[in-house]
Amino acid sequence: MAPPAVTSRDVARSAGVSQATVSLVLGGKWRGRVSERTAATVRQAAADLGYRPNLAARSLRMGGTRTALLVVPALTNEFFARVYAGASRVAAEHGFGVVLYPSPEGTGP
Repeated sequence: MAPPAVTSRDVARSAGVSQATVSLVLGGKWRGRVSERTAATVRQAAADLGYRPNLAARSLRMGGTRTALLVVPALTNEFFARVYAGASRVAAEHGFGVVLYPSPEGTGP
């Protein structure tokens, strides 16, 4: 059985700040609201605890999935495997995920 996921509440408790402060810092909206020192403390607590944001909860809150659909004609072709790997890397850098949709016809849903 997997251990329970670390929550922003856990990060707040560890950093000695409010959950709202954690949200501001991890959401990148802290400048002018939270000190640099506090932001660093929150980021360190998140890293130490292994915090990973809940993407499903974020999608509900933000009203969007931040997911890109990649339609490929074949999964067995090394070229498309590389395209997927590159797309996933770039998407992750911008806070997106990638869903792979194999379609021999080359059209998506």
